[in-house]
Amino acid sequence: MEPMTTLPFTGREAARAVPIALPALFGLVALCLDLFIPRGRSKGPLAITAAAGAVITLLVTLALWRGTGDTLVIAETLSASSFAAALSITILLAAALISFAGVHHGQDAPGVATQAHGEFYALLLFATSGMMALVAANDLVTMFVAIETLSIAVYAMTGMDRRRARSAEGAMKYFVLGAFSSGFLLYGMSLLYGATGTMDLSRIAALSLTDGRNADLAAMGGMLLMVGLLFKVGAVPYHSWAPDAYEGAPSAVTGFMSVGVKVAAFGAALKVVTSLGEAKVFGAGPAWALWLVAALTMIVGNAGALTQRNPRRLLAYSAVAHTGYVLIGVLAVARSYDLDHPLHGPGMVDVARDAASGVTFYLLAYGVANLAAFAVLCHLERKGEDVDDIAELAGLGKAQPGAAFVMTLAMISLAGVPATAGFLGKFWVFRAGIAAGDLGLVILALVTSALSLYYYLQVVVAMYMREPGEALYADEPAPAAPRSLEPEPRRWGSRLAYVVGGALVVLLGIYPGEWLLTLIVQGAEALL
Repeated sequence: MEPMTTLPFTGREAARAVPIALPALFGLVALCLDLFIPRGRSKGPLAITAAAGAVITLLVTLALWRGTGDTLVIAETLSASSFAAALSITILLAAALISFAGVHHGQDAPGVATQAHGEFYALLLFATSGMMALVAANDLVTMFVAIETLSIAVYAMTGMDRRRARSAEGAMKYFVLGAFSSGFLLYGMSLLYGATGTMDLSRIAALSLTDGRNADLAAMGGMLLMVGLLFKVGAVPYHSWAPDAYEGAPSAVTGFMSVGVKVAAFGAALKVVTSLGEAKVFGAGPAWALWLVAALTMIVGNAGALTQRNPRRLLAYSAVAHTGYVLIGVLAVARSYDLDHPLHGPGMVDVARDAASGVTFYLLAYGVANLAAFAVLCHLERKGEDVDDIAELAGLGKAQPGAAFVMTLAMISLAGVPATAGFLGKFWVFRAGIAAGDLGLVILALVTSALSLYYYLQVVVAMYMREPGEALYADEPAPAAPRSLEPEPRRWGSRLAYVVGGALVVLLGIYPGEWLLTLIVQGAEALL
């Protein structure tokens, strides 16, 4: 890891902690503002407030970025670095776009719409603060508090749609399994503390636990800690909550948690892997366990998506599959600390740096594509009725060409088609996996990526090759009542969200920008 400068939580440098507090502050503003909006009226002012909070936080984060790969540790609890800044871009982008995507969601059904409640925006911003704290956490206690902060807010948002039993069911499964994973986190942290005598990740990294009882204890603690984080990202076999939570939650909530939670948890996982790797704890055993989890996650995620007809469940299994792809990059970072690995040497440092950069960019590419897809779903859902079948998108290409085009961009980007952000993200991560010696795992990823084209293109076929009310396949009955796909001019929020998401899918795939790539690479240097 790069040398760190420790600063007290006072003075000018403590301002680097401001981006963590800003979203929560705007969340309180949204709660107060909601008191002055009459019941049944549009929550547009709250959406603008939430989006403004996310954008302002992003600008402050980039302004505080020093342009170098160093890390400043504040009060031994938070690390202000370009790594945290790079991950924060995706988190804050998700908060801003979902704020707009959900503003009119369900407004046609007064009194029962999920986003007609002002606390949605407050919870969204509180969860964002937790995510920002998680990617900047420098000690295990701060990490746990950040995880619980974001988790409680997301649990509440998942069950906000009180009209449907499936919303409560999804929230309960998410909550119960989340509490179970918190037990793994706490137990792992306690074992690490018992083995090292500290909760500080930078101090753990400075140790050298090569043998003895403390080394075994630290290894066990690190594996339990990773189990808790793997639950948050939806890796197999800790993925069972995802399909029900994604289906039960409102589309805006699902879009946010599918991106923000994954980015924050992977940021924490990379920090844990590098700290334990520096302490000589992350050896061949944990690395091969991570290899197995990545392989199973890609297989189960893609196999599960093949049979899904509900768009949110399809994207849930898609999220599981993408977790497997990202784990290839995390594994490449872990390989660089394996002293017994055949390729171990100075060159593996460059591989780890490339892998960490690839993971960061992949999360951004996945995020913009997923946000664009969920923004389109929010745009189409009216009178509190969700899009529950891909066949309901039939004829969208004629009724709303712009929305259909953005959904197409999102699907082909998730599949990894060239000239999209998803292709560049997969190329970056897979290249690092090959360099780390995991060719077999990368080949498996390429095969499952090819298979994913089937279920992603189902959506495209429905939009452009089927008429409203027509079944997706010849042997299926036609929908009882075709969904109205006529455009509504007043839905400016969701339209803005999917236009921005679609534009970013193309822009990041063709020309990401030198400043962004510099920030990502320097973030990897700060991590390592």
